[in-house]
Amino acid sequence: MKLHPHTPFGRLSDLVQSRTGNFALMSAIVAPVFIGLAGAAVDFNSLISHKSNLQDIADASALASAKEASLNGWSAKAASAIVEGYLEAHKGSGINGTVDAKVEVDSVRRQVKVTLAEDNHPYFVAGYFVGTPQIVVSSTARTNNSSNICVIGLDESDSGTVSLQTNAVISAPKCAVYANSDSTTGLTATGNSNLIAQLTCTAGGYAGVPKNYNQQLPLTDCPVVTDPLVSRPAPPVGACKEKDAVYSHYIGTLQPGVYCGGLTIKASSEVTLKPGVYVIKDGPLVIESSSVVDAKGVGFYFTGANASFMFESSSQVDIEAPVSGPLAGLVAFQDRESPEADFVITSNKARKLIGTIYLPNGNLIVAANNKVADGSAYTAIVVRRLQLSKAPNLVLNTNYGETLVPVPDGVGPQDSAPRLIY
Repeated sequence: MKLHPHTPFGRLSDLVQSRTGNFALMSAIVAPVFIGLAGAAVDFNSLISHKSNLQDIADASALASAKEASLNGWSAKAASAIVEGYLEAHKGSGINGTVDAKVEVDSVRRQVKVTLAEDNHPYFVAGYFVGTPQIVVSSTARTNNSSNICVIGLDESDSGTVSLQTNAVISAPKCAVYANSDSTTGLTATGNSNLIAQLTCTAGGYAGVPKNYNQQLPLTDCPVVTDPLVSRPAPPVGACKEKDAVYSHYIGTLQPGVYCGGLTIKASSEVTLKPGVYVIKDGPLVIESSSVVDAKGVGFYFTGANASFMFESSSQVDIEAPVSGPLAGLVAFQDRESPEADFVITSNKARKLIGTIYLPNGNLIVAANNKVADGSAYTAIVVRRLQLSKAPNLVLNTNYGETLVPVPDGVGPQDSAPRLIY
């Protein structure tokens, strides 16, 4: 049957058989699909770009807010203000919708977590798939160091690299105490002892209960703190000034120099040490009970066998490290090649120790029954081991501006540089 060209069926037949009409029809059907796919691709690329931009803002604001929080006592208010400032600065560039920020400050771990949630951006297609909020990113920044470091126990394997027993106390509320030992008891506080610090950190584990740490348990698995004085050059050691020097019932002054065989100041002596470097070689520095030693501008260098110090129970010892010279800032410096030795304070009158005690192979043993170093503007301790027993209260002040004694790099105030953690 032949269709008449002017009937409806005839016109349909012509359209189907026409190549031009067929192309137009297919184009009309397919074009919106391709346009939609192209739009979706652009849309999802935009979503990915916005998420990347928001992540960059989260990272930058987390680093900045951790820095600010660490300088302001880990203030959540200070950290939040920094994050809000970043969001305001990026409106219209990295931020295209409404963004809510959540800022979590953890003063124990010394970190700030920033979570940003973006919503209400007019995505054409992507909005149907991503839900609400459309983008959520987070970033955490942590500072490794306290703003001040006052104790580093260098030994990396032994139990009790930093150890408190009986009624011993460390009072370091504005600085950090580090134990480098990876032992499960690299840091110990037992009995009625109490370690009070802004931050207590151990590379391994610890022994003790919350009351031993002022209810703020130490952080574990901390990174080892490199010896900050490892590159400090030793002072020159010249010829012996005196050999086996013993001063008994002596009232007067002593001069710096090399004391071979050690130096003993017997009971009931009153001695002023003139400023300079006192090299204690192949023997101990002993300050006996009931003696008084005033050492301003003095640094002790210990080298050779049996080179150590003993400040006996009733002795009065006031030491202020040199302001300049080879031992600037150092109360005591042990030769790195010397054998392991015990440096002992049993004095109840060792109230002024201004500077840093550096004993890379030494065990600083404090077994007094009174405050120690509390009259110092600052005291820092970098030793192989720090061990407290009996009832001393080792007070580690951080009043660096109250003295001209310099603080060696690596102890005292630190540039608290935060890093991102994942």
